[in-house]
Parts: sequence; C-alpha cells; structure tokens
Amino acid sequence: MRNVNATEADLEYLRNEPPFPEKSSCIITCLLEKINIVQDNKFSKKGFIMIISPLLLTNTKKLEHMKSVGENCENEINHHEVSKCQLGNEITTCVYKYAPELHFKN
Repeated sequence: MRNVNATEADLEYLRNEPPFPEKSSCIITCLLEKINIVQDNKFSKKGFIMIISPLLLTNTKKLEHMKSVGENCENEINHHEVSKCQLGNEITTCVYKYAPELHFKN
C-alpha cells in the first residue's frame, strides 16, 4: 500500500468484481508476488498450483480442475505484455472466470 500511496478506501474496491482501479490492482499484484503466483512479472502456474494444492489434497477432482485453471490462465495472461499493476487485474479476472468458487464475495 505504501509503494502506491494506497488508502483503506482502495482496499474496498477489492470486494467488487475486477477490473480494479490502478492502486487496488497494484495491491493485488503485490500480494500475488508475495505468494509466488506472480514471478518475473508473469502469472506462475507452478506458484498457483503450489498455493492451491494443500487446500485440495484430498479432492483429486478439484485439484485437476485447479490445474486446468492454472493452465488456462497461463495461456491467456502470459501471451502479451501488461503493466505490473495491470497483471493483478488480469490474474484475478482469469481465475474468477475459470474458478468462480474462489471468488470470496462479500
């Protein structure tokens, strides 16, 4: 938040559907970098699977579904250049598209 001078109000946008305003998208990108879903300014399918796998170890069907989500998003997102902050919007939009169950709506 400090890097982009974001406020608490910028966090509120994250309760809505993407795309998010610039500062909110920057926050998402930063969080995704911290958990290795973003690596080298690209979506990391490997990072996505590593984060999601422990939650689904006992459910092979859901794990396979998440692997396909990762595959789809890797193909859709990483084929073109986007700004670092815009990447947060791209990833969130793609994951919600293929795995709407991950969208924790308020």
